[in-house]
Amino acid sequence: MRLAIAASAVGLGLSLFCAGLSTALADEQMTPLAADGDWVAASHSDSMTDPPDVCIAFDENADFGFRVDNEDDEIRYGNDNWSLPANVSGTIDIEIGAHNYALDITDNTNTQVTAVITDDQLSAITTDMNTASSMTVKAGSGPATQVSLDGSNQVITAFLTCANKPQPGSTGGTNPFAGSSQ
Repeated sequence: MRLAIAASAVGLGLSLFCAGLSTALADEQMTPLAADGDWVAASHSDSMTDPPDVCIAFDENADFGFRVDNEDDEIRYGNDNWSLPANVSGTIDIEIGAHNYALDITDNTNTQVTAVITDDQLSAITTDMNTASSMTVKAGSGPATQVSLDGSNQVITAFLTCANKPQPGSTGGTNPFAGSSQ
């Protein structure tokens, strides 16, 4: 039942977080990975036998989320009421507890801004999210948006697994399923 809801939410979030994918072909796959609260994680593959080439996690009510592909780690934040010109400059500001992140906007559409982030920034932000109940997101001089993190832990874990990124609080332990020399 929960993944059926996730499939519906994936459809809603695709326009915001999958921009840049080629026109969908009949054999392309958008697969829901997890859903909890307002958060949804999904992956895109060229076919059902290919590994994911795009992983997303987003809060569908706040139009905020993460997107990882074979080239970049991104944070995307949007508002359907915006009317942005090309080449917007400024920051996406995120506040989680006592931590603040000012991320330079690297791209935009008329209703969305994108910040390309490093693996270290992605790790720090998702680790902070794992221990908080909400965060505040703001773009430029616009009003701040309060984003509930209720349900984000499970979704972020699925997203990071899809993107082959370390989990929040990972101790760097060994993987008993990794190839053996026997």
